[in-house]
Amino acid sequence: MKKIGLISAKRISPGCVEAAYVNEQAAGAQAAEAFFTADEACEVVAASESHSAKETTAPTMTIDIVKEASGAAAGTSTTSVLESAWVGGDAADTPVRKAGSATLANKQLARGDRLSFKPSATGTQLTGVIITVELKYI
Repeated sequence: MKKIGLISAKRISPGCVEAAYVNEQAAGAQAAEAFFTADEACEVVAASESHSAKETTAPTMTIDIVKEASGAAAGTSTTSVLESAWVGGDAADTPVRKAGSATLANKQLARGDRLSFKPSATGTQLTGVIITVELKYI
């Protein structure tokens, strides 16, 4: 049975919200998972990621955050909201911050759009992924 990640969102300042995602999926079972639904139009400013165990079998495995319209299954979108994806083979317990996409349409969410965690593979060792996304209302 797939373990669902811990998800939370909080306002960090007027007009801004922070969405946190803690992945509790087992090593070798990483799969796409939606973790935030926009309650109004907003834009991804930046996101940070760290993981407790790095991927060594497939060290170029990527971890991305994609934007999906209401009704789309998690991970079916190819529209990244980030400047570039994180790499699962990077050092463990080392937060890496990425800016929002340089393409405005990619990082803007309409009401009802979702953000999903999207790994490029199931991985073998990657675990303990924590992602924090900073958004601003537009």
